[in-house]
Amino acid sequence: MSQDALFETSGDELLISVYTRQGRTLDDLPYTCEFEAIYTAIAGDDESQAALPRQALFHRLHNLRKAGKLPRLGKAQGERPRLDTDQEGILADLVCRQVGQLSKRDQLLYTETFDTVVTTFNARAGLSLSAHDAWRIIAKLAK
Repeated sequence: MSQDALFETSGDELLISVYTRQGRTLDDLPYTCEFEAIYTAIAGDDESQAALPRQALFHRLHNLRKAGKLPRLGKAQGERPRLDTDQEGILADLVCRQVGQLSKRDQLLYTETFDTVVTTFNARAGLSLSAHDAWRIIAKLAK
């Protein structure tokens, strides 16, 4: 499926259906096997995947949620890692340096910049958070 086709009504219906079957909330979805399952179902073969960046797929899901078209799937799975205030400050500062403010955090998803933020944060904080765990914390900090 091409990226243009993803934004047609039938493509949205397919995307919503695949998303719903994964059973994971949108905020908890990035950097999970469930997101990859959605991506594979929507993007299809390798040639199509090159045409549809993961960031664009997440952005479309986000727009569908804003439009009230995604069902509520409950709470995030598992416990979000806890950071102390200093660690939260480090992470927030790293995100803000890249995108200006925490509210623009979605711009980082599935980019090399996000990978750098996670790597830098882990080095400075002495932690080894996964990209998924770092994302969950960033999403919480932005609220």
